[in-house]
Amino acid sequence: MKTKIIFVVLIFACLTVCAQGDGSVAEVNIKGGKMAVCSLNKVKSDVKTIPLSSLVENLTLVQLEFNEDALFKPWFTTVTDKYIGVRQQGGRPYKLFDRSGKFLCTVGSIGKGPGEYSISLYDDIIDDENGLIYLVGMASDRILVYNTSGKFVKDIVAPQSLHKPKLHLSDGILTVMHMAFKGENAIAIQFDVNTGKVIKKLAPPSYLLVGDYNGEIFNTRNTPAFDFGHTSSDTLYHYDVKANKIMPAFAMTYSSSEKPFKQYYELNKDLFFTNVFGKGLVATDLKTKTSTYIKVVNDYYGNMNAPTYIVQLRNGYYVHNLEPGQLKEDIEKRLAESSCTDKDKQTLKKLLSTLDEEANNVVFIGKLRSDVKAKLL
Repeated sequence: MKTKIIFVVLIFACLTVCAQGDGSVAEVNIKGGKMAVCSLNKVKSDVKTIPLSSLVENLTLVQLEFNEDALFKPWFTTVTDKYIGVRQQGGRPYKLFDRSGKFLCTVGSIGKGPGEYSISLYDDIIDDENGLIYLVGMASDRILVYNTSGKFVKDIVAPQSLHKPKLHLSDGILTVMHMAFKGENAIAIQFDVNTGKVIKKLAPPSYLLVGDYNGEIFNTRNTPAFDFGHTSSDTLYHYDVKANKIMPAFAMTYSSSEKPFKQYYELNKDLFFTNVFGKGLVATDLKTKTSTYIKVVNDYYGNMNAPTYIVQLRNGYYVHNLEPGQLKEDIEKRLAESSCTDKDKQTLKKLLSTLDEEANNVVFIGKLRSDVKAKLL
């Protein structure tokens, strides 16, 4: 991004708009679209505590079924209207539960045969409507397709190797965005989900080319757009599937020589989070043109701290998957805080009484709001 952010800043300097909100946010016309830019040096250092209910419409706590086949080591948890899917660390197989927590099946298996994967899964999509699951490995030339009974259906073969690929599904098109190496001719590939045929390819821009596996690609799928962050570029992008082009959507600038690592994620059409490593979490509200450092508390359950990293905010849901023992520790920590009210204590003690440390994981699940609730920041 090194080149990209300089380009954006130059445009921003030329197209400075009238001050709005708190002065930390501006919209820039770029490449025929609009990009939001947050100035970190204009964000107040005070940390605002916001309730989880301002981000999600509801929250439920699901106890996952306990049996030997259902156990896992969670990495990313994908939630849909019907399912809870768990992508594990260390090359372990994918686990599928229904929304009540009932274990349904292990999806695929470890190996090198048809329908097997021999390396850690890097992304997954659960298609409720068609009862299909799409899995893709960290390094592979194919996307594996299963049904929701865990049976292998087919694979979609890419015309080149895919490096840390991310998936997007819309209107019968499965799109893959990956870390394109120097010399490769596609960073994005579109497939017909029914035939597996390639529809379109996009050549990689120079600022997104990489030479090894040291970087990452992040995405959330919280909005209809195919959003993605690429560690070689300090910008959040949208890939326009119809137009087959990459558009910058959000970035953060800073006036000091310090260059902290930042991870951007989009919650809805109005709200971006930026995890500024070493500094904290910044929320940027495009509706009010304001930004602030925030801490999120779970007001549904006694105002415990609510983790809000990218792993918890994906696919249109807030998802916090943790062991009962860890939840017990979190509850006890909150109970010991002087700010814990009698009402909070009553809620937390009731929850504590239901926990079984020998059981499988529990999952907090909340549907993300489609826009910013009034006066969030």
